[in-house]
Amino acid sequence: MFQISDRSPERTGADASGNSSASHPDGEEAFVLHMQQNRSSFPQEARGMLSVLVTLLMATSILPALNGHWMVPLFSLGVMALLVWALDTHTTSEPKAEAVELAQGVMRYRDPAGAVCELPSHWLRFDLEVFSPTDLRLVFRHRGERIEVGHCLNLEERRAVAPILRQALACAKGG
Repeated sequence: MFQISDRSPERTGADASGNSSASHPDGEEAFVLHMQQNRSSFPQEARGMLSVLVTLLMATSILPALNGHWMVPLFSLGVMALLVWALDTHTTSEPKAEAVELAQGVMRYRDPAGAVCELPSHWLRFDLEVFSPTDLRLVFRHRGERIEVGHCLNLEERRAVAPILRQALACAKGG
C-alpha cells in the first residue's frame, strides 16, 4: 500500500492536520511517497474455519488419548496455542513502513527501522532491478551507495511505483 503527497508531515513547519497543499519552510514543494506493508484483516469466515480446524484437531486426538498416548493431545494443544499466538502477534504488531521524499536537490529515505538517509539528488540514479518475473527491486544509486526502497510493497505495487519514482527524481534534479 502506498500514498503519494507533496510534502512531508515530519518536516519543520508542517501543520498537524497533514495539509498536503502547504509548502516547505524554504518555499520548495516536495514529492513524498509513503509506503506501508499491506495488512489484510482476519475475516469472520476465516475465524470460523480456524475454529472448525481446532475442533477437528481435538476430535482426532481423543482416540489416541483413550489408548494411553497422551502426547498426541498435548502436541495438538501446543500446536493450536502456537497458531493462536502467531495470529495474535501478527494482528497486534505494527506494519512495516518507509518513506521516500524527493525535494529540489535532495532525497530523504526513512527505512522500516526508522533510520533516515539523506543524499543529494544531483548524482542520484534510479534503477529497476529485475532478477526474475517475481523478483523486482527499486534501487537508488549514489556514487558507491545503493539504497533499496519498497521493501514493504508487493510486486504489483513496486511495478506501479517505479515510473512514479523515476519521474519524481527527474523533477527533483530539475529536469
